[in-house]
Amino acid sequence: MNIELITFDNLNCFSERIIHFSSTRFGGVSKKNYASLNLGLYTNDDVDAVAKNRQLLAAKLGIDTSNLINAHQTHGVQVKIVDSNMLNLSVSERESVLHGYDALITNLPDVCVAVTTADCVPVLMYDFDNNAVAAVHSGWRSTLHNIVSVTVSNMQRHYNTNPERLVVAIGPCIGKDVYEVGKEVVDEFAAKNFDTKQVFFPTLTGKYLFDIRKTVAMQLFELNISNIEISSYCTFSNSDLFFSARRQGIDSGRMLSGIMIKKIL
Repeated sequence: MNIELITFDNLNCFSERIIHFSSTRFGGVSKKNYASLNLGLYTNDDVDAVAKNRQLLAAKLGIDTSNLINAHQTHGVQVKIVDSNMLNLSVSERESVLHGYDALITNLPDVCVAVTTADCVPVLMYDFDNNAVAAVHSGWRSTLHNIVSVTVSNMQRHYNTNPERLVVAIGPCIGKDVYEVGKEVVDEFAAKNFDTKQVFFPTLTGKYLFDIRKTVAMQLFELNISNIEISSYCTFSNSDLFFSARRQGIDSGRMLSGIMIKKIL
């Protein structure tokens, strides 16, 4: 079975300059709950199977596996710059410096920055004026602290990015009809003066359904970013296509969403 990747029309407009994707479950070698394209380094899957899956993906992208880069995410708002110094580190050194980051940015060619998800929101960004990219993992905690805004601020600082010129894709994530949270989550967003009535909807059980996809989109709109494509896929509901931590528990695999600048020969 071939690897099946999802792409976005707005980013495909720049296919001569970048490669991007969100992965599905198809095309790997992992077994059982992790079948088959589990790309998560920090799961309970067989490490050799994950390594093979990442090799298969890297081959499809036309890069070395060492240039397929994702961090050990911790649901925070730390942003890591992937530069030539980091690429020169050993595997163990690189693992150490990539711990604790939920967004990666780079302007290096042939380097795919990516984030792992299994219900959280993956966000891909492309600055076509300055040829820089970002991959962002926005779970509810990172969304609460507006990680997309923090990422854009870092791109402004390091690459002179104009937010209004960014091209952004919001990838597959858990949908608003099934993402149930407690009142404490609603209260945390309310404490940050977020208009909770737009994205939290009470249920008969005292819980709330959370439209996290719309929340991230609203945060991007606040930055005057208008070129945004939003996936309609729900990772929880589409069990044949996606892993879902909420559906599968601790034995869930992980998808990758990544973006890479092509090397112009």
